[in-house]
Amino acid sequence: MTQLRGFQKISARKATGWFFQPVALGRVAAMRFLAGAFIWVDWWWYMPWILGHRHVPGELYQPLFIARVLPVFPVPGYWIVVGTLLVMLAASIPMMLGKAPRLFGWIVAVAYFEWMIIAMSYGKVDHGKFGFLLLLFLLPTMPKARWGDRRNLSEHVGWGFNLVQIGVVCTYFFAAWAKFRYGGFEWVNSATMTWAIIRRGTEFSNWLLDFPWMLRASQWGMVTFELLSPIVMFVAAKRFKYGIVAFFYLFHLTVFLAVGISFLPHMVAMACFLPLERIRPRDLIRNLPRLPGLIRRKLQARKAVPAQGPPAEPAREAEPAS
Repeated sequence: MTQLRGFQKISARKATGWFFQPVALGRVAAMRFLAGAFIWVDWWWYMPWILGHRHVPGELYQPLFIARVLPVFPVPGYWIVVGTLLVMLAASIPMMLGKAPRLFGWIVAVAYFEWMIIAMSYGKVDHGKFGFLLLLFLLPTMPKARWGDRRNLSEHVGWGFNLVQIGVVCTYFFAAWAKFRYGGFEWVNSATMTWAIIRRGTEFSNWLLDFPWMLRASQWGMVTFELLSPIVMFVAAKRFKYGIVAFFYLFHLTVFLAVGISFLPHMVAMACFLPLERIRPRDLIRNLPRLPGLIRRKLQARKAVPAQGPPAEPAREAEPAS
């Protein structure tokens, strides 16, 4: 019994240490900038059709479940849609620049949440915004930060980014679960990707229609990847973890080139896996002309392997002259 209790205590301590692993504050500044920048990209390029809902009759509005449970969301009209957009864009600028980031962060989070209610209450619901919404609601809970701060670590920041990472992984895992729930094994065994490429194929993917076995293999590979995505949360080796995250980005790039489907907000949220605290914008701009040479010297230094030999003796100090 004593051994069992000791094992439980050790397990709880390890779980707590993993969940509250300290993260540098510099990553917070970088993620605030990325989140605010994406909001401008979102309304202008990524989902500009949301603004068109200001002209949609109120009778077509079918609020999402959360909007029905919390009766604080009005029926979108002209000024509701335009006002939400203006508040969201105006508050995102000081949040990006680190000015009163908690105050403006909360304003951005609430305004963007209302923006998503307006967007998704007319029959189309995107699952790729889940991780980004989590990020917006967790950033205001984090302290003020500056770019490149690698000294100051925070367990609270680690907790927040862990929640965002869990949201990112759940987006993949439950996407696979939904495929089997609504499509069964026919989703991976039928012509799902063939149908997708016929509808929205590009010059990069149309040739695959002549090789249906490759499309079926890609369906199995996609679902396998989604089911195994939680592995990234438990990888201790940082290089291996960054390699998995790079594969995630490559996967989304491939999907975009094949069928034109983009998961840009999801990819912004996924950036919290990366060591963005190493980025210093001023140093980056200053070193930009010398960047090719720096990269070349860095690669040459890694290729240079020191010869194995006996350890060198410590150098002796020179004797004082008499």
